[in-house]
Amino acid sequence: MAKIKKIQTQFGKDCRISSLKGVKFIDFKNQNKISRIVAKEFLNSKNKKIIKKCIICRSNKIKPATTVLGIKFAQCKRCAHVFNKHHYDNNFLKKFWKKKGDIINVHSHSNQQKYRSNFLSKPKVDLILRYAKNKKNLNWLDLGCGNGEFLFSAKKSGVKPYGFDLNSRDVKLARSKGLNVFQKNINEFYEYAVSKNIKFDIASATGYFDMVNDPNKEMEILNRLIKKGGILMIDLPDFNSVTHEMIRGFPSESIRHLNACQRSSFTSKSLLFLLKQNGYKVLFRWHYGLDFYMIMNYLNQKNKYFQNTNAMRIMTKRFSEFQKIFDKEKGSDTLFFIAKKIKG
Repeated sequence: MAKIKKIQTQFGKDCRISSLKGVKFIDFKNQNKISRIVAKEFLNSKNKKIIKKCIICRSNKIKPATTVLGIKFAQCKRCAHVFNKHHYDNNFLKKFWKKKGDIINVHSHSNQQKYRSNFLSKPKVDLILRYAKNKKNLNWLDLGCGNGEFLFSAKKSGVKPYGFDLNSRDVKLARSKGLNVFQKNINEFYEYAVSKNIKFDIASATGYFDMVNDPNKEMEILNRLIKKGGILMIDLPDFNSVTHEMIRGFPSESIRHLNACQRSSFTSKSLLFLLKQNGYKVLFRWHYGLDFYMIMNYLNQKNKYFQNTNAMRIMTKRFSEFQKIFDKEKGSDTLFFIAKKIKG
């Protein structure tokens, strides 16, 4: 198993939280409402089956992890991976994303889009490109690309952008930005890429591998698309974080993570396991997150008048300073890895 201490590491990221997220009582309450709607949909689904083996390392040594809004999660004793206890059939998942996919889109406001592009996406793109072997004529694939926000930043850096997503509204928005984005799953996109003889120098996956039933299967298909020596960026929620501790402690007010449509909640151990067994060497780890935002969430949901206090004003103004404490303690909620494909 690779050792994190040998990986180049960075801590903290400046964030103007009022531009990135809503910080009023109604904003937190609406996010919690989304979590409740999604949980209800999954709890009422039919034909779901209990998962008896870890979806990462296939070990049958698993234990209960937590329950959030009625959704049960289990954890592997071997690789520490956390996953939704139930497997849902593809028909249910397709219907869910068609009917309810838009309700979990919480970054659609134009001001948020502009801020996220300039201050979140671009720094990540610049960082990833530092590790690319060649700097010209790069093909970049974004998995589960959504409305193309991240891919558009990559395009402005001179790469050839490709992406896929199942949400028709997001795909339409991405195409309006001049991106090669398709309403397909990874299997369907793979067939397209093969037909066009396209291979990729870079792939990015933000909030993707935690949303699929079988991360190993998805990784196997992705490996056929990425060139040897290619770069993969993975950005996922971290189960071993302050955010997830808050959710487990106060599940009724949960937002953002450990929601019902999230198939997995990775730990650094389980993500390193996934990368290593699929032929990747980790080059870089970035510790950052929105853990302090979760504390703000609970304070506001517990008392709607807290939004008008001096304490909330200070928390909002000095957010990055508060958050960096969790980052430096390696307790932040983002698993951001850059890895190189060294096999195949």
